[in-house]
Amino acid sequence: MMSAQVDKSTEMKRYIHSVIGIVIMVIFQFIAPIGAITPVGMKVVGAFLGMVYLWSMVDTLWPSVLGLLVIGFSGFAGEGPPGMIATMLNAFGNFTVILTLFAMILFGALYHVGCTNYIAHWFLTRKIITGRPYVFIASFYAACFLLAALLSPIISLLVLWPIALSIMEEFHVTKNDKIWPYFFVGMFFVSTIGQPLFPFKGAQLIVVAAFEQMSNTSVPYLPYMLLNLSICTLLMVTYILVLKFIIRPDVSKIKNIDADRYAAENQLPPINLRQKAYLIMLPIYIILLLMPNFLPADFPLVSSLKILGPMGLTMFIAVLFSILRYEGKPFLEFKEVAYRQFNWGIYFMIAAAVYGANALSDDATGVKAFLLDTLNPLLGGRSEFTFMIIMFTVALIITNFANNAAMAVVLMPVIIAFSEQMGINPMPVAMGVGMMVFVAMLTPAASPHAGMMHGYKSIYSTGDIMRLGFPLCILALVYYCLIGYPLAKLIF
Repeated sequence: MMSAQVDKSTEMKRYIHSVIGIVIMVIFQFIAPIGAITPVGMKVVGAFLGMVYLWSMVDTLWPSVLGLLVIGFSGFAGEGPPGMIATMLNAFGNFTVILTLFAMILFGALYHVGCTNYIAHWFLTRKIITGRPYVFIASFYAACFLLAALLSPIISLLVLWPIALSIMEEFHVTKNDKIWPYFFVGMFFVSTIGQPLFPFKGAQLIVVAAFEQMSNTSVPYLPYMLLNLSICTLLMVTYILVLKFIIRPDVSKIKNIDADRYAAENQLPPINLRQKAYLIMLPIYIILLLMPNFLPADFPLVSSLKILGPMGLTMFIAVLFSILRYEGKPFLEFKEVAYRQFNWGIYFMIAAAVYGANALSDDATGVKAFLLDTLNPLLGGRSEFTFMIIMFTVALIITNFANNAAMAVVLMPVIIAFSEQMGINPMPVAMGVGMMVFVAMLTPAASPHAGMMHGYKSIYSTGDIMRLGFPLCILALVYYCLIGYPLAKLIF
């Protein structure tokens, strides 16, 4: 009975939020232009704000489609049926959207064929962790980070939560032990900051693509990944050092952890040819993506890779793995993986967010000029460092209450407009904001995996999440401001 009441209450809230989001879209169709925003711009702003609200409170799929329909009706891409057709063609024909489709299939196949189990198992069977509890924690966190980067924080947690719980049970560590909340909250933190490591996949692709569309510049993958990996490594190392030398919880129960014993008690079947192929493909794929960044342009392979681009390379590997077969089945069972691993919400959200962001930044909408006029009292005349701190802080705050990528996209026009006004390169600020919005863990609305974390009351208490999560978020803000931004200016 109680469950039915909760379900009805939840459904009612969804309907209420849905109505609010739709009303936002409708009202802006009739509001008179404000400031420098044009009549078409008001309609586009309404569509985008409605999508952001619905993405954060309801869903990602149907709000994206509805938002594109509203933009199509606005006349931004042309009047009448041709304008609607142009909107859909430009939104779904964008190279980022096509890249998303094939990247989700290719990376989803890693989980589908069981590679994630072998990755986690490898980290937990290194002899260096034997008798070294903090090395074990570091190794476990490294597995969390890698799986979150390759696939998603949700998959990282779903794969490693059972392993972590079984290890804790084996060594009789309970929720009453001081190490428990520190270990599990740290595990979640590492998973969530691992999400934006690769700029060519997932929600982070929304942020990078939106910046590229608005600024007409390309984000170099290698510097981006170096920036993210450097700050995330510092955050993980700092957390473990503080845990060991300042917090100093009792870790005697897990001091006797033995890599050989773990390997013997958690044996996996021999790795098969298909799994080997994926594990070999992964580093090769990343190297090929990065090669144009550090090899001469006239190098034969580099010229071909530049023609292919990330989209073409991903499609090529997907085709190759569809041709190669093992035990009567292709390496990449495209339909099966698409059925089980493809995230339609992310796909439609990328199409709508990238196109909507491009529309917002277009001179025809007047949004950039409006933002400059409105925010100039707050941001105008500020130093570059103050501007950066404000942007990073705003990103951290709002991401804990709304959709991560959407919030970064909303901030991109502000970053670009004021960077142009101040005469600075917008990329370091934009990429810092694009990483800060994934430090999302303080509320269930911060991200899908944050909602999942807050729901696992058997593992996390709300008090532990707030008590430990808040300092971690502040630490991330400090590191990105004091180390990340200077490093970003140096490498971009």
